[in-house]
Parts: sequence; structure tokens; C-alpha cells
Amino acid sequence: MKASQNFFRIGLVLLSPDFRVIGMNRYAREILGLAVPDLGKSVFHYHSKKSYSKIEYLMQRSSEPDPDVPVAMIIDVLNKTLMINLSRLDMSKGSSKSLLAMTFIDVTEQTEAKMNPNSGMVELKKFPVCYKDSFLFLDASSIYFIRSDGNYCKIFTEKRSYYLHMTLNNILKRYAGLHLFRVHKCFIANLQHVQKIKRIEKGNTFSSSITKVYLPFL
Repeated sequence: MKASQNFFRIGLVLLSPDFRVIGMNRYAREILGLAVPDLGKSVFHYHSKKSYSKIEYLMQRSSEPDPDVPVAMIIDVLNKTLMINLSRLDMSKGSSKSLLAMTFIDVTEQTEAKMNPNSGMVELKKFPVCYKDSFLFLDASSIYFIRSDGNYCKIFTEKRSYYLHMTLNNILKRYAGLHLFRVHKCFIANLQHVQKIKRIEKGNTFSSSITKVYLPFL
């Protein structure tokens, strides 16, 4: 896959210890200029209340010495899909508090994201998933099932699993295809990989359970 020029441009936003936006580079201003008209306000000021819990979680994770999952999330800004990473900066010995650096890249092209005029959501054809110290863009057709895992979801393919910082509801809203189907409050299955549905009798009623296949690592 050929990377676009924007993929190699990194936006940088600098946050104070009390989470105020105190600076940004030229590329960040170019992307976020309309969404962040002035500096000096709390980072929460630039987001809707429904995003507060995610932002608070990122702030908390950034203070952990060695998080097992990259402190990252996907957001939509001005019809673009951005992958955001948050890290804490160690300052000189005379500084008692650390600053926070929020970097982002535009992954609109890599995720094949497009705005759905009916829902108003930016829909994805590929998902940016965490793998070791990197991110991969995973085609939805390779997904077997997705399991809710706290603030993340875990995506399972034939040979391995990956972390994705999206909820199950968000995945279904953001996925542009027809094959991902919610089969449980904690699971989404890819109907392309379902080989058998088994009926389980409970009293006088029947329920269906999807049989998972070709998952040797489980």
C-alpha cells in the first residue's frame, strides 16, 4: 500500500501539567485550526462531553511507567480520521511537573475512511490496530470476531489478536461493510467466517450460538 504524503507529517500539540493546550506545530494548526481557534484553554474545552471519559483515560494511561498497550485513540476532526498518541515528557531537574505531548497522524487514506451523509459518521474500511510497538491497518475481511476488553476491544484473526481503542458500538457505527454482526453484548462476529450456527434448547425456547472455527491460539 502506498502511503500518502500526509502519513509522514506529524501533528504536535503541547499540554501543560493541568491539561491546557499551550502550543502546537504548524501541521497541527493546519489540521485543527478551525477546531482549536485559540490556545491556553483546557483540552476538555475542545471536545464534547461524551469524549471526556476517553480523554481522562488517556491522561491516566500516559502517567503509567510502561503501559502494555500504546496510549492512542482514533478521532474524527473536520471529516478526517486522526490517530492520536499521548506521551509524558520528562523535564529538567528544576521542573517539578511534566508536560504532555499529543502527536497525531492523518490516517484517513490508510483506513479508507469516508463520510456517510446519512449517519454523519466517518466510516472505516480498515481498522488501525496495536501490534507490539506499531500500528497495522487491518482489513475487516481478515477479522474473525471482536471481543470487548474494558476501554479497548480485542480483534481476533486466524493467527493472532490485536488491540483496538474503540467500543463495540463505535465499531458497528464506523464500519462501512455488511459482515460484522453483534452476537452478544461483548462480541461481534464476522459473518464471512461463520460455518455453523447451533441451536441450544433452554426450557421451551431455542437460542443460537455461533461456532468459532480456525482459532488455534485460543
